[in-house]
Amino acid sequence: MARIPEETLQQVLAATDIVDLVGRYVKLRRVGTNWRGLCPFHGEKTPSFYVNPARGSYHCFGCGAGGTAIRFVMEHDGLQFMDAVKRLADSAGIRIQEEVWDANAERAAKIRNGLVKLHKDISAWFHLLLMKGQVAEEARAYLKSRGINAATAKSWEMGYAPASTPMLMKWADEHKYTENLLVAGGILARGDEDSGRGGQIYARFRHRLMFPIRNDYGEVIAFSGRLLDSNAKAAKYLNSPETMLFNKSKVLFGLDKSKRAIIKANRAVVCEGQIDMIMAFESGFENVVAPLGTAFTEFHARMLKRHAEEVVLCFDSDNAGYKAAERAFHILAPTGLVVKVAPLPQGEDPDSLIRKEGPQAFQAKLDDARDFFDHMIDYASSTRNMAETREKTRFAGDMATMIQLLDNNIARDAAIQKVCVRLNILESDFRKQVARLAKSIANQQQQKAAAGKNGGNGASGASDGPAEAELPPPHPHARQLIRLAVTSTEVLELIRTHAQLEALAAVPGCELLELIFKSQSDLSTAGGLSAFLATLTPAEERAFSRVVAEPPQRVSTETAHQTLQHIEFQGLENLYQNLTTRLRQPGLPKEDVIRMQEEVIRLKGEIGVRRAQLPSKQDY
Repeated sequence: MARIPEETLQQVLAATDIVDLVGRYVKLRRVGTNWRGLCPFHGEKTPSFYVNPARGSYHCFGCGAGGTAIRFVMEHDGLQFMDAVKRLADSAGIRIQEEVWDANAERAAKIRNGLVKLHKDISAWFHLLLMKGQVAEEARAYLKSRGINAATAKSWEMGYAPASTPMLMKWADEHKYTENLLVAGGILARGDEDSGRGGQIYARFRHRLMFPIRNDYGEVIAFSGRLLDSNAKAAKYLNSPETMLFNKSKVLFGLDKSKRAIIKANRAVVCEGQIDMIMAFESGFENVVAPLGTAFTEFHARMLKRHAEEVVLCFDSDNAGYKAAERAFHILAPTGLVVKVAPLPQGEDPDSLIRKEGPQAFQAKLDDARDFFDHMIDYASSTRNMAETREKTRFAGDMATMIQLLDNNIARDAAIQKVCVRLNILESDFRKQVARLAKSIANQQQQKAAAGKNGGNGASGASDGPAEAELPPPHPHARQLIRLAVTSTEVLELIRTHAQLEALAAVPGCELLELIFKSQSDLSTAGGLSAFLATLTPAEERAFSRVVAEPPQRVSTETAHQTLQHIEFQGLENLYQNLTTRLRQPGLPKEDVIRMQEEVIRLKGEIGVRRAQLPSKQDY
């Protein structure tokens, strides 16, 4: 495998301001020498996520997540180690020189870089055609009809995909983009036999208004094309297929532009379409996003939770909008987000409402956004006969199911009271119904968990592979030495020159101390500590970050030496006990018995010497 030199890792991490990096996604407030905010990796109400700029690390005391800037990018954006390092290096203007060339990694990196460049270049070409090409007259007329001016089209780099595949292929030849790369990027498609194209290559986007889709860093990673021919038998919106760059379930349109406004407002406004999102943004509502023609996913919910505490759904007022809001609530509520609904007038969307009545009309709808349960009850009251007992009972059951999705007891209690008052039903009866449902759900989850343990297929959402086992809690003496090693070069040198690796390995909870012993990094510097953390597994990095996030202790080097002596003494005793136990096993080969007896004698002698050297009285 390719390897990045440790000095390069140190250079990348030293050039990365971890507070600025994390602050792009988490609202941080200074607390002494650290920064604190809500953890982006799990739902929480009280901040337990800390960033330490001096050490270049972060740690959450709630879920245990922790590590360096590299680990943050890996966990937050779902990148591999190499990709995370390269992203930070690119931002810092540092060139990565790998020590060992790996054919597979090199090929994957080359393809990805090629796709990024392809999307950047073809987006510019689509945009040029839209702004100046004769073939895009219909697209420009459509934009004019929607009230989209040239400045807006330029700001969002809107484009036009020509109807002619040969025209696209000519551009690709001129820019030396291969057919295979265009297919890999979803720009070209290869027809199958059933489609009648028989393997023929053709442009995926033809005669469409093009909206570049960008990742959090603003790179174009895909496209969404709006059909211009109203008579064509094709989808109104067509997105790029999933590629090495793009997964639509993990991208929200416009988030790269709107995330700072969302953080500032502590609220995300969700529209249904790209044009709605763009026109709302351009009208001053910058805390707005849109899913890419797909239902909300858990990844979308976690993305929004990292930036805000409240989500306002701006969906149609018809049955489809009601169902869309219900589906979104199922995904958003379990994360702890407060969900509100701002239903628009019949037949209107944010774009049309703003154009007809001005931004103030849309602002009024946002100001009047209703709590999700109020919205559901209002809609049901206008479309169902709630005076009929059977209908009211059925709807109450739906509401009980929704209440179970809320992530805390206070929110559930408030929702129960609201539903009971609005539906005029007995609170005691409804609470019993909610409790029965909760018990039923808990039993189902236990059955699924049991089926998973027994190798059954009852568990849903199986992981891609076995979860990495967490490290055991550090031994108290090891914990003390680790915290000292990151602040004192003398203690660090003491561990590396005096510790016996064999003895450390025999003491449970000394795994992190072994890693320090084997490392050559200077842990007392931010760069050295960050580079060391970057070489660990995720579980090791979390465990180490948890220890060093604790308040440092001030003790002498002599005390540290005595602490190390106690750990090693315990390790030697453990080795001695293990060997004497093994010697009692019947049927051991004679040569093994002789070797183990010699080792027992040696350990017994060393234990005697160490016992004499230990302080007679010491408080740890």
